[in-house]
Amino acid sequence: MNATKSQETLDGKEYIKAKEPVALILAGYNKVDPETKKKAIQELNEAYDGDIIYMGQNKFLHDLAGKPVIQYVIDAVYNARKKGSSGQKLYNRIYIYNDIKTIRKSVDLAKYSNITVHQMKDSVGAHLQHFYENFIEYGQRVDIFYGDTPRITSEDVEWIHDEYSGILGIEKNRKGNQILMVYGIVESGDLNDNWLTHRLKFIKVGKNKGKLKSFAGFDSFQARVGNSAAFIKNSILDDLVRCRAINFFYNLRKALSPTIISRIIYHLWKTKNFKMIWQIKNRCINEAEFINTAVDVWAKVFKIDLSKFGGKFYHIKRNASRWENDIDSPKDLKVLNRKFKPLNIETAEKIKK
Repeated sequence: MNATKSQETLDGKEYIKAKEPVALILAGYNKVDPETKKKAIQELNEAYDGDIIYMGQNKFLHDLAGKPVIQYVIDAVYNARKKGSSGQKLYNRIYIYNDIKTIRKSVDLAKYSNITVHQMKDSVGAHLQHFYENFIEYGQRVDIFYGDTPRITSEDVEWIHDEYSGILGIEKNRKGNQILMVYGIVESGDLNDNWLTHRLKFIKVGKNKGKLKSFAGFDSFQARVGNSAAFIKNSILDDLVRCRAINFFYNLRKALSPTIISRIIYHLWKTKNFKMIWQIKNRCINEAEFINTAVDVWAKVFKIDLSKFGGKFYHIKRNASRWENDIDSPKDLKVLNRKFKPLNIETAEKIKK
């Protein structure tokens, strides 16, 4: 379907009732020339204390306990069911951005009746834009997942869908605007069953001593991206998606690297958000101020009207580490493989009984 901006939008609670929700699994990766890749890897390795970061390869198809990483996410989303229904699928359609040729070789897509794979070509924001402008109608609800969070289950998917349902088109921000977009984050204190403990590296000296290196430092907690989001297509979001503003939030997870943090600081400086620069440098970000600042940056830098926009961070509290334990490096994959194998053996034994 090809949605057009002239279509009518819906108001209030009608948003969620109007269209069947669809799921979007983002699993794109950078394809860069050798020289750019060399510089990027060097920078990321320095930022992550020598940990080799996947770059320019389809990490989503690496083997994890006998299955491609992304298949765990596909199964979780595909097998999710509507609350109170007799086995009815939660998502009418599931869309995936990855390399079509290689994913078809690794995953038997014929087993899934409602999946469409699109060829990944660019950034997360570019894939969202392509999907938003071509495959959904106004008023439609979309839940976003990332292809390298293999710990999530169908129960997790159903739960977070219900949580977002209580926010989208219902809650309002301080300006009275309805929340149309929600983005999941995970607090370090909620990672009770965290498997990737090697990521918990603390700053040893200076004013930020004791704070986690790879987490965004808010004033009362430390957090990482929770690898889930949701929105309802509305004309208010059109320009935001067109400008690929989601890359701003997504890049926070890699804000350790000088290139990324310098871009963020540059936009803050250009829009005279000096207080937020100070908060980021001192790892004491005020959450409400950060959201307002992000909207201000988008509006001024991209010259778009966001006076009616409403967005929110959602703090994932249930099974938090399942949403945070994504795969950035071979070390992550190695740890997850050690953990997954005993679980799969245990599951096989249950099936036999």
